Amino acid sequence: MSAPPQDEEGEIDPGEPIRQLSNFEHDASDRLLTRIRRAIHRRSALAHLTSFSASVPLVIFKEFWLILIEQLGPKRARKDIIHGKETS
Repeated sequence: MSAPPQDEEGEIDPGEPIRQLSNFEHDASDRLLTRIRRAIHRRSALAHLTSFSASVPLVIFKEFWLILIEQLGPKRARKDIIHGKETS
């Protein structure tokens, strides 16, 4: 068997179309294209909503955790209140 002919870019040449199969060719209706487009938009909107609803609680939890950690362990130098002396 011989390999199918290829053009310069490496694509396979399909050859001449089969005449019997040309009768089966139909144009897609606008209604079908609209339904496909709506399904794609619906799925992408649901994916965005799922991503948003999963990430927002984690971000809020992280912020509350950082506030708690900051309140428990202050990082500033304070005055020595017990002996009345200031730290330099």
